[in-house]
Amino acid sequence: MTLLGRSLITSSLALALSLGLGPACTPTPPATEGSTSLARSSAQTSAPPAAPPSAADAAPSASAKRAAEAEAKRFSDLVNDLSEPDTYFFSDNLITNETSYLQIADELQSEAPAGSVYLGVGPEQNFSYIARARPSMAFVVDIRRANTLLHLLYRAAFESAESRAHFVALLLGRAHDTEKTNAADASVDAVFAAATTGDASEATFTAAHDALMKLVRTWGVKLTKEDEAAMKKMHHAFFEDQLAIRFELHEKNGRAYPTLREILQTRSPSDKSGSFLASEDDFRFVQTMQREGRVVPIVGDFAGDHALPQLASYLQSEGKSVGVFYVSNVEQYLLEPKAFAKWVRNVRALPKTDKSLFVRAYLDQGRKHPEQMKGHRTATVLARITDFEKSFGDKATTTFWALCTENKIASR
Repeated sequence: MTLLGRSLITSSLALALSLGLGPACTPTPPATEGSTSLARSSAQTSAPPAAPPSAADAAPSASAKRAAEAEAKRFSDLVNDLSEPDTYFFSDNLITNETSYLQIADELQSEAPAGSVYLGVGPEQNFSYIARARPSMAFVVDIRRANTLLHLLYRAAFESAESRAHFVALLLGRAHDTEKTNAADASVDAVFAAATTGDASEATFTAAHDALMKLVRTWGVKLTKEDEAAMKKMHHAFFEDQLAIRFELHEKNGRAYPTLREILQTRSPSDKSGSFLASEDDFRFVQTMQREGRVVPIVGDFAGDHALPQLASYLQSEGKSVGVFYVSNVEQYLLEPKAFAKWVRNVRALPKTDKSLFVRAYLDQGRKHPEQMKGHRTATVLARITDFEKSFGDKATTTFWALCTENKIASR
C-alpha cells in the first residue's frame, strides 16, 4: 500500500474507554486538554436515564465511529507500512539513561518551529520533547521493534488515563481510584504519590494489561503472538520495579542508571521546564496527540533504505516539514562510511527548513563534553539540521565528537 497522497486525518476521537481500576472507580469520559474536572460530579452520577436516542441523535455516533475507524486505519497503515524488520541492539531501553535530556528544554521550546513534525528515537523522553516542541505530528523511529511495541502500550495508557496519576498507575499495573486522583495543579511528586496509593498485585497488573491490550488491538497494527508476549513482558517489568525501574544493558556493567522516578522528576537547568508529567498542560497536550493517533512509532534504521526514505516521501506528500529530530547518540553507530553516506542521504531527503533542529545526546566515555553539567554522564545539545548537511554532508565520515561540538546552538 502506497503512502503517497494519503490524507492526514486530524479529527479527534471520541474513545471513551474507562480503565479506572480502583474499587470505588466511577467511569468517566476522557478529560480534554486543560480540563480541571477529572471525575463525575454528583449531579452527573444521579441524573435520570437518558431517553432512547432518536434517528437524528444516532447520526453523530455513526459519524464518530467512521472517524475513529479511519483514524485507526491511518495509524496502523503508517506503523505497518513504514516499519522495517526488527534488528538486535544491546539494550532494551525501557527507559532513558540520559539524565541531561532537559538540558536544552527551554531552548527547544523557543527554537522549535511550531506545528511542524517531530522525529525521535527511544522511550519516554520523547513525550517531554513533544511537550516542549508542540508539533502537529510525531514519529518515533527505533531500530528495535520492542521500542515500537512499548510505544503502543504508552499510547493505550495515554488514551485511557483520566489523569496523570491514572496514567502512571496504568503503566505500573496498579489499581487506581479515579475519584481520588491528582489535582490539575499537582506536582510530579504528588502525582507519583497518588499513582502509588492503590494496590499492586498480579491481579491488578493483569487487569491493567488486558485493558490496554484490548485497546491496542482496535488499531489494526499487525501483531504476532511473540509481539504480544513481548509487550506483556515489558509491561510486567514496570510492574515489578515500579518507579525504580532503570535502563539496563543486556550484559550488565555494574553501573546504577537513573530510575524512572528520577528521570521524570528532572527539570531544566533554569527550572522552567520539567518532564511531560510535571505539568497538566504538557500531559494533556501529549495525551491529545496520542488519542488522535498523531504519535506514530515505527521500526527503522536511521541509515536504512525503507523507514526514513518512505517517511520523507509521506511528509512531502502531506506538505509537512520536520521541525525537530531527536537523534540521541545514534550517529555514534553510523560512522562507518557506507552507513554514514546513507544517513546523510536520509537526512537530505527529509522536508525541512533552515530552522529545523537536531537534538543530540553525547555520552561521556572518557572525554567530557564542554557543556556537560556536573553530576551527569551525558550532555544534550541542539544544532541546525541544515548546518549538519553543509558541514558533514560531503564527508565520507566524521567523529561523534565533531557532530556534538561543532555548529551547536549555544545554551542560554
